[in-house]
Amino acid sequence: MTLQKLKNIISQYFRIWWIPILSYLIPFGIFLIGNAFKSDDIIDFSLLMFFLNILGNIISSIIQIVIRKWYFSIPQIGISIFLFYCVSIYFTFSPPDYYGANKIIPENIEIAVPINNKPTKKELDKYDFILSSSFQPGIYNYYTAKKPKELGNFYIKAFEINSNDKLSEERIKISSKIKVENIESKIYSGEFTIYEGSWGDKYAARIELWFEPSNKNKDYKIAERNFIIEGWMR
Repeated sequence: MTLQKLKNIISQYFRIWWIPILSYLIPFGIFLIGNAFKSDDIIDFSLLMFFLNILGNIISSIIQIVIRKWYFSIPQIGISIFLFYCVSIYFTFSPPDYYGANKIIPENIEIAVPINNKPTKKELDKYDFILSSSFQPGIYNYYTAKKPKELGNFYIKAFEINSNDKLSEERIKISSKIKVENIESKIYSGEFTIYEGSWGDKYAARIELWFEPSNKNKDYKIAERNFIIEGWMR
């Protein structure tokens, strides 16, 4: 494509009022491709193209006013505002999340599957740290029979195995805390949610059990196990 042809295409985009409106089909098509391939990167690119097209519509509407065809700016701005509102609502309340869709689950390490109920004493004797699936995928209960050496809080850290990405970093420590008020032997249990990924897109994570002493000493790791998990759909 020659430089002159490119200039003509850009000129037509801004001067012919319906072209910027029709161009919203491009980011919509890219979004569908991203959904088909379960790719967050492609979906992010579709959003970039969408916002660039909004800018293009604004510039084109200004040009319509300058060339005294102001009435064409009304559908340009009106449709852009409507689509911006719809896209904002969709990505606020039901954003696609394919974090776990294309992850490879390693085959050369031990990876457990969360159980579907409360663990038995026999299971806790074998594994002193167990994960259980809750009522929705992505929400998990954890159990430990570890006797604490001091007062404080048990809590969870989670990492995607391949990338070592820290999962749900801002929320998981608070939601998974179990307060230890007496040093005694018993089963401690808590709950946490993994937000990365969607239902059905399973991937491997290293789930670590940590302890936070109440005397402000340094936190330390109690146990860790690898599990097959999936994210909770918001």
